[in-house]
Amino acid sequence: MSATADLQRFERLYRENPDPWSYRISSYEQQKYAATLAALPRRSHGLTLEVGCSIGVFTRLLAARCQHVVAVDFSLSALELAGRELTGVSNVDLLRAGFPEETPPGSWDLIICSEVLYYLQRPALEEAISWIKAQLSFGASVLAVSWRGVGRDEPLRGDEVHDRLARELAEQHALDARQGMYRLDRFDGR
Repeated sequence: MSATADLQRFERLYRENPDPWSYRISSYEQQKYAATLAALPRRSHGLTLEVGCSIGVFTRLLAARCQHVVAVDFSLSALELAGRELTGVSNVDLLRAGFPEETPPGSWDLIICSEVLYYLQRPALEEAISWIKAQLSFGASVLAVSWRGVGRDEPLRGDEVHDRLARELAEQHALDARQGMYRLDRFDGR
């Protein structure tokens, strides 16, 4: 599936349902959010990049633990919904950007890639891993979280992506917190 087709699919998904994965009420999502926050390397973080923020439910939780969050998504519809979710949260900037090709420049203290990497085509995953390696060399911590099920439209499976990350970033692999339905891995730069 092309990036244009993917974008059209997500735009349609968000227009048809403002919470397509039940982020606000799903016990899976709530458990995953708690585990993701527990896996952060520190109680407080500086400049944070959240890749694939969707409607901003996790972004709100993350913002409470960070000085500043730049939350990106390639769907303008998702970002519009996230803007509503984040009303009153002053330390978050929402940005329309595809990952990894449009990632904002700079270095980050913390990078969260939750439920997004398995949507990448293999060449984009290669580019993402190279970008993550560079961020780790600058001292960032990277937290990847992925669903472990089999999807219909995702080009990769979560375990496949995380196995690849664990191989490529073995020296920085700080946490492997697999659960039945999702996988969480953290990589810490030096």
